[in-house]
Amino acid sequence: MSSTKTNAMTADHLIGTETGHAQRPSFALLFRLYAATKWTLLWLPRFWKARSQLACLAAMSECERRDIGLTGCDVENAFALPVDRDPTEVLAKVMADRRFRGEH
Repeated sequence: MSSTKTNAMTADHLIGTETGHAQRPSFALLFRLYAATKWTLLWLPRFWKARSQLACLAAMSECERRDIGLTGCDVENAFALPVDRDPTEVLAKVMADRRFRGEH
């Protein structure tokens, strides 16, 4: 037997095609594929919801934003975030940090 034929037989044995049965994808792989598809399809509604919430914050007066622990600069920075990041989570962290440090 040549070494090429031996390598091909070894490779067949490793992937399970020697018995004639094709391997089925694992449940974990299918679940990850489903989750990725779901995340992709629901991305646009999440994006629009986050942008409308940012627009409401931008429409507030500086006094109203200060009452909840934000500034106009915080809102502008949230608009500059990449579109795949949730700006409300970032703003919540900014507010929590300011409360922790005692800034008003």
